[in-house]
Amino acid sequence: MRKSLWCRRRTPGLSDSAFAEDPGRPAPEARLLWHADLDPFVLEVHVSPTAATDPDGIDLARLLRWATIVRGGDREHVALSDGWHRIRLDVVGGSLVEEGPARLDYLLSGMTKVDAHVLTLRRMLELWRTGRFSPRLHPPEPGIERRIEALRVGDAVAAGATYREMASALYGEDLVREEWKGRSDFLLSRVRRRADEAARMAAGGWRSLLRTGSAPRDDRVAGAR
Repeated sequence: MRKSLWCRRRTPGLSDSAFAEDPGRPAPEARLLWHADLDPFVLEVHVSPTAATDPDGIDLARLLRWATIVRGGDREHVALSDGWHRIRLDVVGGSLVEEGPARLDYLLSGMTKVDAHVLTLRRMLELWRTGRFSPRLHPPEPGIERRIEALRVGDAVAAGATYREMASALYGEDLVREEWKGRSDFLLSRVRRRADEAARMAAGGWRSLLRTGSAPRDDRVAGAR
């Protein structure tokens, strides 16, 4: 008989996301699980017990040090993460919180999302075979720098910082000294856009921001690092 392994967090239901950790935790330690309709990289799997001699069987306990598992509806929502890279699985049959050899069947279908699902599968295989998350399989997400800037500006607004102080923190005092309210107000305009984005995210607009691609060309600071 297979014994139940420890499940880090369980919740009776999920909306758009499941906050599987205390929201006060630092970002590298927190685990946030988005629903599959928002995250195209969520891979559905079916888990079934198998014999110890099965060459395709795996010991799921090897994955648990990276795992956060949230139960919602009729499935388990799983995040495997080292704090910087992540793999998202939805268990549509069986359970990942069971001890013993098991086989994972990966559910791939259609054409529009299959590339993202295959990439998640490659990440899963790399983690299983090497015991680490491969940076080459986790390229930066399009637009991620812009979203991070918006989050930083949102924190700065809450702390009462001025736009110039925000610009200095984001782009450096030297650039701000040269360009702030100079021939153009591009730095001030950019910080204002980030503040607007942060307000929309706080009001629920993060759903659309998650789907946006890279920033438009006129939304970049020349020479900024």
